[in-house]
Amino acid sequence: MMKSKLIPIIKRLQAMTLAKDAHDQRREFTAYGVYVCEVIYRQSENEFIIVRNREQEQLVFDDLDLAAIEIFNCLYDFYESF
Repeated sequence: MMKSKLIPIIKRLQAMTLAKDAHDQRREFTAYGVYVCEVIYRQSENEFIIVRNREQEQLVFDDLDLAAIEIFNCLYDFYESF
């Protein structure tokens, strides 16, 4: 049986949305111990900001699923660069 790579990403994003403190939640996503992207969840705006390490670009999503797909793409691009 194949194991989903999206489910762990979605679970991490859901945990960010459930945090009760007023601070922005930050998570780093790594591959082989290398920083690939960072996700910031702004509770006040109900949005995810994804910062890609390589391109130093920021993408903003108001949908958890779209944010998860973008993180997956960041990780996939990193894995495929080897």
